[in-house]
Amino acid sequence: MRRLMMIALAVASIVMAGCSKISSESNRYYCLWITATVVDEAGEPIQGILAHPDNGSFFGREGYSDHTGSIGAFGHFEPRDSWVIIFEDVDGEYNRGIYESVKVDISDKLRGTTEPDEWGYSGSDFVEMGTITMKLKR
Repeated sequence: MRRLMMIALAVASIVMAGCSKISSESNRYYCLWITATVVDEAGEPIQGILAHPDNGSFFGREGYSDHTGSIGAFGHFEPRDSWVIIFEDVDGEYNRGIYESVKVDISDKLRGTTEPDEWGYSGSDFVEMGTITMKLKR
């Protein structure tokens, strides 16, 4: 628990740096940060899983899980009405098999504001998605 809190604090400080105002038109963009841990059905961490928004991708920090299954990703996007994050296995057999993709709707976890935030974006959020369990394809 303490490790998770330390990670959350570190990511929050990076959010402030990563979402700095990039231009006078930045108020059209939404800054989204996510964190998650990806495991298999036995609870073992899975490396090499890509997390990305439906119909989009993170930039600045891609969302690949590391050897502990941890993912941290952010990006700037046009504002949307709904947000679905897709977790997919992109490296084939490398990580003990091929896993089925998982879709997680995080729309209800976002503030949904259109007012510019303190960095000039139309909104920015940090979403801790918790543990994502993926099943092997059969």
